[in-house]
Amino acid sequence: MKRFFCLAPLLLLAIAFQLLGCTDTAPDIVKTNGEETTAPVETGAAKPIVTEPIATEPKLAERTFARLRNQFPQPIVDADFTLLRKVVNSDTYLAFLTAELPTDEPFQTFEAYLEDAPPDEERYRPFLEKWVGNPTPEDVEVIQWMTGKYRELNVHLFRVKFRIQGVAQKGFILREAGQMFEKLAVMAEDPRVEAFMTRHALQDDLAFAAFVAATEREDARWLHEQFEAQNGIDEGLLWAALRKPALIGDILHHFSSTDVFLKWVEVTKEAA
Repeated sequence: MKRFFCLAPLLLLAIAFQLLGCTDTAPDIVKTNGEETTAPVETGAAKPIVTEPIATEPKLAERTFARLRNQFPQPIVDADFTLLRKVVNSDTYLAFLTAELPTDEPFQTFEAYLEDAPPDEERYRPFLEKWVGNPTPEDVEVIQWMTGKYRELNVHLFRVKFRIQGVAQKGFILREAGQMFEKLAVMAEDPRVEAFMTRHALQDDLAFAAFVAATEREDARWLHEQFEAQNGIDEGLLWAALRKPALIGDILHHFSSTDVFLKWVEVTKEAA
């Protein structure tokens, strides 16, 4: 268990610390309205990531899209996703989620949906079958949780690698690295993860890290396709919220700046 959650993340941390010596050449990409954006990534507990399309009734999605566009005619892509958060907590959007995932009580918040959404079997089971063989439903839930945590780590690293130039650069990198260590500890000590590792006698996380990177590329490419197909980023994000709502939840939990998120899409979709 001690070897797991060590190799790939520690390589990422090594890169982060190397950047301490070369902060003067960091790309200047994170700006909003001409000002530097230094707000930290949200550090709340990772939420389930459900990335398969859920709109079983295309006409329902199209009607909801039209209603939301009328309800929110202004640009959705503001500096910090304020408007997108309002969209996903609107009565119109919550009614759509309730219709797609029927429950005893209608969803009152987007967070309530994320808590109840089932795991994405199509994404996780094929990988688990190759990695551990004969995965249980509990294995699928655990691997989804682990994937969310790893993706949080990768967002921290992305922020470090593409941090704007600034006087607080070194302090920023140290803070990000500290948060990465904390998240590693949370993963390594989680009883569900430890039981999963013991049950399958796993010793190494490199295959898993590669799988997580593959999910990031897949999501970044899909998001870019929506931006291209839906007349820009605003309508692309709105449509993405209807097709893959928990991916939007992932974005809102991991990014506090739309500039960082949009750069992440552009860089990650091109990753080898």
